[in-house]
Amino acid sequence: MVFENLVAYLLDKWLSDYIENLDTKKLKVDLWSEKLTLQVPWKNIYTQSTKASIDGLFLLVVPKTDVEYDAKRDEKEQHDAKMKEVHQIEELRKEQEAQKNAKSSDKNNDTFMERMKLQVIRNLQLSIRNIHIVYEDKSTKPDRPFAFGFTLNYITLHTTTPTWQSTILKEDTPLIHKLGDLSALAIYWNTNAHSRSELSRDEALVFLRPLNIKARIILAMKPRQEEFKRPMFDIKVDLDEISLNINRDQYSDLLDLLEFQDYLSVQSKYIKYRISNGIIEKPTVKRWKFAYEAIVNEGVRPRFECYKWKNIKLHLDRCREYRSLHFQELLGKATVEQKQRAEELEEKLDVFNLTYIRRCAEIEAKKRKDLEPKTWWGSVSNWRGGSKPADNPELDFEKVMTPEEKKKLYYAIGYEGEDTSTSTYPEGYIDIDLAIQLKLLDVNIWSKFNENDAQFRVIARALIPDTGLIFKRRPAKSAIAIFVDFGSFQVFGMATDLQQSEFSNINRPVLAQPVSQSLSTSNQQKFLQVEFETNPLDGSSDYRVKIVSQSLEIKYNAPTINKLFECFEQDTQRNLQGVKQAAYSTYTNVKHRSYILMKHNIEKIKVLDINVDLQSSYFLLPENGVYQDGAAAICMDFGHLTLKRRTTPGENREQDTSLKEAKDIEEAREKSFTQFKLKLEDIQLIYANTNWEKARQEKYTNIHLIKPMELDLDVGKCIYNDDAVLSAWKVAGNLPNIDLRLSDKRLFQIMNHMQSIPFPESKHPVVAAQSIETEPILVPSSLSNPEKTLEVVEGMAPVKKTKEKFEAKENKDKQIQNTDKIKKKNECEGQLTQLEAKFSLDKINVHIDESMNENNEHAPFLRITLESIVAQTKIKTFDKEFDASLANLILYHEQFIVKDNQQLRLLSAQLEQDTSNNQNKKLVCVNFLHTSPENPLFLTSQYDGIENIAHVHFSKLVVTLQLEALLSILRFQDTLMKQLSQDTLENQAKKKQEEEMKKQQEQKNVEDNKNIDKTGIAIQKKGKQPTAS
Repeated sequence: MVFENLVAYLLDKWLSDYIENLDTKKLKVDLWSEKLTLQVPWKNIYTQSTKASIDGLFLLVVPKTDVEYDAKRDEKEQHDAKMKEVHQIEELRKEQEAQKNAKSSDKNNDTFMERMKLQVIRNLQLSIRNIHIVYEDKSTKPDRPFAFGFTLNYITLHTTTPTWQSTILKEDTPLIHKLGDLSALAIYWNTNAHSRSELSRDEALVFLRPLNIKARIILAMKPRQEEFKRPMFDIKVDLDEISLNINRDQYSDLLDLLEFQDYLSVQSKYIKYRISNGIIEKPTVKRWKFAYEAIVNEGVRPRFECYKWKNIKLHLDRCREYRSLHFQELLGKATVEQKQRAEELEEKLDVFNLTYIRRCAEIEAKKRKDLEPKTWWGSVSNWRGGSKPADNPELDFEKVMTPEEKKKLYYAIGYEGEDTSTSTYPEGYIDIDLAIQLKLLDVNIWSKFNENDAQFRVIARALIPDTGLIFKRRPAKSAIAIFVDFGSFQVFGMATDLQQSEFSNINRPVLAQPVSQSLSTSNQQKFLQVEFETNPLDGSSDYRVKIVSQSLEIKYNAPTINKLFECFEQDTQRNLQGVKQAAYSTYTNVKHRSYILMKHNIEKIKVLDINVDLQSSYFLLPENGVYQDGAAAICMDFGHLTLKRRTTPGENREQDTSLKEAKDIEEAREKSFTQFKLKLEDIQLIYANTNWEKARQEKYTNIHLIKPMELDLDVGKCIYNDDAVLSAWKVAGNLPNIDLRLSDKRLFQIMNHMQSIPFPESKHPVVAAQSIETEPILVPSSLSNPEKTLEVVEGMAPVKKTKEKFEAKENKDKQIQNTDKIKKKNECEGQLTQLEAKFSLDKINVHIDESMNENNEHAPFLRITLESIVAQTKIKTFDKEFDASLANLILYHEQFIVKDNQQLRLLSAQLEQDTSNNQNKKLVCVNFLHTSPENPLFLTSQYDGIENIAHVHFSKLVVTLQLEALLSILRFQDTLMKQLSQDTLENQAKKKQEEEMKKQQEQKNVEDNKNIDKTGIAIQKKGKQPTAS
């Protein structure tokens, strides 16, 4: 029973967001253990090692679905889950308060608990061997049961010499060497596993192939005595290979397991309405009664009951009573009867009300305790209550240890006291130095090439070799540095040779790889390098970010993509509302935290040193979906992206001095922004039968569909917060020119090119599963988002007022200053500008060429030009302004010349000059203003109580009709339509022919696979998915 409770506790702790609260009656656990030992040297606990070892553990977990409903147990589970959520919210608030207090206090000196942790690690020797934990499920899919689990050979952690040889330390040393070793950690998932006895260990389908990890740890017990030359924790971790494998059956089992858990969750909610009363009734009558009771009690009655005054008054009385009882409990004056009554009220109230009431009572109790006079008996009570800080050993051990015992303990763990040394950590001292090196990350997707195949084969493989991660921490400035690098990145597709080994990449098409690797250059750099650092030592910035990436070549391979689509295609539409709700709750939680963190950092950061350099990557879409040398291909080049912080000569972190030296107001405003420069160069689109790579390098050729273009973006971040004049962000972007060229012949070539590619098609008709009603995911409950509940509770008026009153009595001066600031802010009618952005596009040219009958040449035919497209926006506290304009729209017929030796304009704008600023008016001008009713000036003449105001101006557009030009356009259109209908008929005939050839090829593959199976067991072993070893 003890072990079952421990397993239930661990599962509920780590999987509580996705699994209902576990009960030992719902969990069948079988345990076989060979040896468990724990050796503690009580007589010499400070100097000798503590040994813990486990040898041989097999744990079998099987779900039990035939659990009868117990009203008391269900009520207890709901109450425990509710109180667990309440405590989780309170712990979250305490963690936030602790982080704020930690920032204001000096944590540079060694604390007692840190030294105790070091001492525990110093004397610990751990050995865990022969571990096997398995979960067997025969209820989710009775016809195809499955089992998954993990196996472990051993984990060891022991003390070594500096040469990493095992030893036992008998005397105190400044450096402790620890060697950790993990051997053969594997995760498997067996499909269609009816019995463990029928499946051998070698036939287990491995999800994670055996993983080996080695960790070398060097602990500096007294870094201060060594003048901070070594880090306190120096850790080097080496991983050989991480190989992940998954096939279609495993993926299907995973979805079925998640869906079955959803059904169990819904069953646990409504099972109380399907109680057997011993009366013999028709099944249809039972179902109708069950449906009636469930709907009425869950959806109808609660809505009516909540609006009755009797229930409202009862709820308010419960809240007042619980607040009074919890207040007495916080003061330590609650009796046993009051505590029992508080537990009864907790069962009636929900999470939000409990959290809110307990928070109000906590603030009142804190206020009462501070106002009470301090007496000798109160000090003794506090000491007995243990309300002393855990980090101060003097308060915890003053009454229980003699000075000699404390001195012996401090000497053994190397603790020198909180304030015995006035020297702090040097700014450059690194207390944690962690380095992780992974030789290879291998991800394989297995599937059957044909439905009649007996073995799985690798259809896609992704490789990332030489991955490194370095983490360093500098406690003096609360700074961290993270360095991540990837040696390369490769993706392989389906093998063309069925007889080769599944672990060979010789005959596999390359879907993605670095360009330097495809060119086989000797000087190969790291594919991706990422650096992130806070508070750098040079002091030039608050944050430093650096990202460097090499060019990546991506090729489309139709057989591989189609097989991947087929592998992950669902044959049944599964209902995964519970998983979606849990995922949505997790996403909302992460999104909320990320938003608060990013908002805080963006507002507080004055200087951000960023350097992003992503080399140009391109995507190839070959004809027929398979790349071959010399074949036609569409090449999309994504361009070279750079993002850097713009610096000026003599600029440093302290910008106040440079602002004082500004000559005028404009220069001062310019220096008030941290400038960033984003540049995206050489974005281009190419269609070529051959030599696409040469055209990509030359940049301006006749086969370019879109000629290389360049985007410039200037971003400015104001270093001052809440400035009424300066905008928080300024963005200015410019795209000089977009030049697109297309002819009628190339248009049909591109259409035929796209039609030649066999894109994925659904082969399995989707069967809709019976939907079950679950809680809507768009409105997650407070139980799934404690952070949101905490934010709402902390932001409510009664709590804030109580807290403000209490803080006002402690610090009246701060309240007066804050009141003055609020008054000044209310008196200011101006709005803060959050964003000011402007984007301009100088010109867009669309060239339409006409192909000639001979030599495959093209002649200019039509050209559409859009001049000076400008869009700008300004976002303020209450207003959002948007302005857009188009200067001119011109349609040229390039085969006709007018009197002024210019091309014929069939369409153009007649622009009038604006007398106010001596500029030509635009062809189209759009002005849009949106304001909020909360705007103090909403009812003034500026807005007239209108939330949305739009102005659109359109100038004159001149159309020129020329008979010969119009006839040529109609003739060009007629030719396109005839060619389009002809190509459609040809493509239909071609598709029928390809389908017949495909059927013949599938029959041939089936015969080839039968021949391969007859050649011997050796070839079969090379072709099957990796198994556990």
